[in-house]
Amino acid sequence: MSGTNMPNEGESADSSEPSAAHSDADAEDYSRRGFMETAGAMGAAGATAGLAGCLDGFGSDDTEGTGDGDFLWWTMRGYIPEETEAIEDTADGFEDYSDEEVNLTTNVITWDQVFEQWTSSIQGANTPNVSEMANEHAVDYGASGVVQPNTELYEDHDDWYETPSYWGLYDDEKWGFPWFIEVRNFYANMDLLEESGHDSIPETWEEMINAAIDVTDETDENGLVSGAAQDTGTGQILYGATVQSGGEFFDHDGDEWSVELDSPTSLFSHLWMASFQEEWDIAPGGWAGMDGTDAEQLYREGNVAMMLNGGDAANEMVSEGEDIAEVTELAPIPEGPMGTNTAFMGGSCLSAFESDYTQYNVDDDLSMEFIEYMTLPDTMEGYFPEAAPNFLPVREAQEEIPPFTENNTDIPDEWIDARLDQAEDTARYGITGPELSAPFLGDLEGEMDAYSVAISGILGADDDPQEAIVEQANHVRDTISGEVDYDLPQNDEMPELEDAPDELTDWIEGNGDTPQIWNPYE
Repeated sequence: MSGTNMPNEGESADSSEPSAAHSDADAEDYSRRGFMETAGAMGAAGATAGLAGCLDGFGSDDTEGTGDGDFLWWTMRGYIPEETEAIEDTADGFEDYSDEEVNLTTNVITWDQVFEQWTSSIQGANTPNVSEMANEHAVDYGASGVVQPNTELYEDHDDWYETPSYWGLYDDEKWGFPWFIEVRNFYANMDLLEESGHDSIPETWEEMINAAIDVTDETDENGLVSGAAQDTGTGQILYGATVQSGGEFFDHDGDEWSVELDSPTSLFSHLWMASFQEEWDIAPGGWAGMDGTDAEQLYREGNVAMMLNGGDAANEMVSEGEDIAEVTELAPIPEGPMGTNTAFMGGSCLSAFESDYTQYNVDDDLSMEFIEYMTLPDTMEGYFPEAAPNFLPVREAQEEIPPFTENNTDIPDEWIDARLDQAEDTARYGITGPELSAPFLGDLEGEMDAYSVAISGILGADDDPQEAIVEQANHVRDTISGEVDYDLPQNDEMPELEDAPDELTDWIEGNGDTPQIWNPYE
């Protein structure tokens, strides 16, 4: 087994890692049931030996444990070398920051390998003291007694952004300390827009779709792109559109969860996204089979006027000196039918493993001290500029650091401002509707490719939209029923657009300047 600090070239920019198909909670190999089954089958001695062999190739910090104050943490920040180095150097500063004796080692592990490593290290009582993960993972491991709650540290601060404020909430505890968030943004090639008669960046859905139609009609290029294959980035864009239409994927009432993936609003958002191909013809040819990397490449080559994507694409366009950066404007997601600019939120947290499972036995307070250190505004100045514009704050005090107050990067001020503006209006599937987390959510997000299964079937296999979203939702209900002590009943009724919120009527009927969505049921 070997490690790498470079991203999978088949993936594209996303939430907690720079690859849409490896979003912080979405790695396909992750399964809570699989983890528990593997845990039961593995012997601790075998797991310890296996992990030691695997980690030989991972650590980008060559420090070896000395036995005196040894402290190990894992991060998945190995995709952009400058970012990785800045984070490692900052983490090393904890040795001087802490009053305790600390010999810190940083191991960089990629998202597609970390789930296997977590499983092996837990069985071998060989885990790091602290690991980057997503709060869904932290809640899962917390419910299993593997990671510690960080409620007291969390409650030391009262300036959290809304979505991070309940991202790790489960069983009246906070699991996983929010480290940074990452959001979807709107990219616009102003050369192509101006060529088709538009001299400003679209600010609403209507303006965006109408401009995309004009670009397609007036130029030889495409109007709008995002990932469209069964891809985590696709599910994230779809979820953002659902929230902007007044819907959610989940809810929680009393003590029970409900699944809203097959609501009339969800049907609308699926049809709205499918309309890029089926009604408005604004997406590139072959779009149904494109993942996030394919879509991003088309934009970066100048073949698409507008793109919905994460922040790493912006960083790479600037750092690689691409011509497209000179004509690109970055903005919050255009305003949807409910009057909001809400975008999907990704990101990462830091979690401390229980000492029964760690390779190095340190006081629990030291792990919490490291988490606090890495998230202090003064500390974050050491690596946020190198991570711009991808890394964004999780609370207001962190807005007062470079590059937000003083832009010390090569990235345009306007791009960083747009990212920061978007950070305050975000939502995360599974979390925002219920305003809490659950141990099964990470499993679901990975298994369902961020709930992109239905839209992928609609676009690529001509699946009936109503049937596709009901089948997807019922699969989710089955999964949750296997994790809780009650059954979520299956749905056998098809959602109807006539039951969607009134604010969506103009899109359904094509009134005024609002383009009409594809409706195969008319």
